[in-house]
Amino acid sequence: MASLNREEVRSAERYVLTELPHEMLDIRSYDEYHINFSGGADSLAVAILMKYGYKVPSEKLRLVHMRVDGDPNDPSKRQLFDWPQTDAYLQYASKVLGIPLTVIWGEKNLEERIRERGKFPDKPCRFCTSYTKRDVYAKWVRQFDDCKILLLTGERSEESSDRASDPIFEHHSAHATLRKNRIVHWFRPIKHMLKYQVKQLAADYGIELHPCYQWVSRCSCRFCIFNTAAEMERVARLYPDDFDYLKQMERDLGHTMKSRKGKPLPLSAFINEDQIPLLV
Repeated sequence: MASLNREEVRSAERYVLTELPHEMLDIRSYDEYHINFSGGADSLAVAILMKYGYKVPSEKLRLVHMRVDGDPNDPSKRQLFDWPQTDAYLQYASKVLGIPLTVIWGEKNLEERIRERGKFPDKPCRFCTSYTKRDVYAKWVRQFDDCKILLLTGERSEESSDRASDPIFEHHSAHATLRKNRIVHWFRPIKHMLKYQVKQLAADYGIELHPCYQWVSRCSCRFCIFNTAAEMERVARLYPDDFDYLKQMERDLGHTMKSRKGKPLPLSAFINEDQIPLLV
């Protein structure tokens, strides 16, 4: 990456909080900083802010990515929900930021969790996040003893009332000071930032966004439960075999990913509600 001029450096410093939660240690005194890195613009903003705003040394920072499809080298696990472009983007982001990358996954992937429960995730029960991301990280981080860790995630209040109610700071479930001398604090450093500010921050530092933003507004699963009809149609056109597989899953489970007015809505009917050409 090209050297940054003074104006660019200050762009991250503008979003540094003037007052941090009193329960936190000094912002630069943790041993490890784990950035929950989906590859999306919000997680990228977290990484930029910690490195260039709070001036945390790169060698203490770590991008931690949780694959929802599980082991990519296991032929029994279909790569259905992760974007195929994500692996290359993770390597790009790690290189351009100068921050090491760790990729982890659980024993069961999202498809297995869905089939096990006999239903797709929905807004009241987002087990896609809990099983394949939060639980996976919680298990992985327990390997660290005698260590002070700050987990950093990219929730923003602007996104939803649920996100607005999230605390800016809390103790993580892996926090275990008595037996393991393991401090795990959870900090949400961009809660106050707006969507346009997040994307401008990446532009200020000359860092490209994940390619998925060509087709969807959020860098989540390819076939996310929150995709609009237009977004789902675009993804279906890009990956028709995977979309057919997903429709067969609905038939296998007797449960649809989408609903309307409390009634099941098959994916094929959902995307026909809003026909918009593929944007490429």
